[in-house]
Amino acid sequence: MRRHHPIVRITHWVNVLALAIMVASGLRIFNAYPAFARRGEGFCCYPLEGKMIPAKLTFGGWLAGARNWHFAMMWLLALNGLVYVAFIYLHGEWRDLVPRRGDLRDAWQMVRFYAFARRDHPHQGKNNTLQKLAYFAMPLLGAAAILTGLAIWKPVQLALLTDALGGYVWARYWHFLVMLALVLLTAVHVFMVLSVDPYSLRSITTGGWNPRLSPEARNARPFYHLLPRWGRPASATGAPRAGATEPPAGQSPPGGETPGKPPTGAAAPAEPPAAAPPPTRRASPGASPRDGAAGPDPASAPSRHGPPTDAGSAGAAPRPGPDEPPAGDDRTHPAGGPAPEER
Repeated sequence: MRRHHPIVRITHWVNVLALAIMVASGLRIFNAYPAFARRGEGFCCYPLEGKMIPAKLTFGGWLAGARNWHFAMMWLLALNGLVYVAFIYLHGEWRDLVPRRGDLRDAWQMVRFYAFARRDHPHQGKNNTLQKLAYFAMPLLGAAAILTGLAIWKPVQLALLTDALGGYVWARYWHFLVMLALVLLTAVHVFMVLSVDPYSLRSITTGGWNPRLSPEARNARPFYHLLPRWGRPASATGAPRAGATEPPAGQSPPGGETPGKPPTGAAAPAEPPAAAPPPTRRASPGASPRDGAAGPDPASAPSRHGPPTDAGSAGAAPRPGPDEPPAGDDRTHPAGGPAPEER
């Protein structure tokens, strides 16, 4: 499976090279005057005035060489950033990076998960919410670095920009803070890649990606569940996990119930009672109707239930008349009729 477009991969590694050289050469330029206030003045917001950056962290050898490298990488970073922003806009990938409603809540859930305050990895798409916010902030910080750098490179020609940033001293300070933010964001990004998702190095290099090795499938935290054996193919392929919709093999769902059977202790559904045959009466010719019943003999009248039959089998003897009790039975109906049939 391909995860990153070639343009995204190329611009990513160009940014790595350009940003590293820009930061190191910028620190060498800073060492030429390791302070922000003008000589004889003080500055409120930098407690390390006069202290130089260790030479091992700088690049360029001397001031002029560092400036040349710095400005060369500035144009490369600007051009590379324009290509990247244009591609994600035209290709539609900006939708994966723009913050949306609920991102702060989801970001807090990711922080809780990394702090072991949440058990399961929150659901994520291509990136989790913290990654999305970081990737959205990176182009903005790059643009801020370029604008503040132009303000201190050409403070006279770009006086409007320099004045908008508070003057040359503050423009230089803002440029320094943007550099620190980029370094901090990059350091956190590299740490999380190596400690949570080292398999993403393949996707940003060759484009290949295995969903079984995603952080969500491994339930991965920093240096926790790093090995591929923690991958859960069910979650990566979209199949339901055991216990999500049905119990694992050999186990019963919570409560001990078995699918297709009523829960333990529940009353069994009652069967509908059998329909009783329609009552039939036979009257001798000329007999007066009883119990308020009137009309023709039921035996001769048509019935919507079909011909009258006894509850017994076919061919059984006809019922006794109303004045003749059954053989061996001396009981009589309360209204003078035959006793009710035993059921």
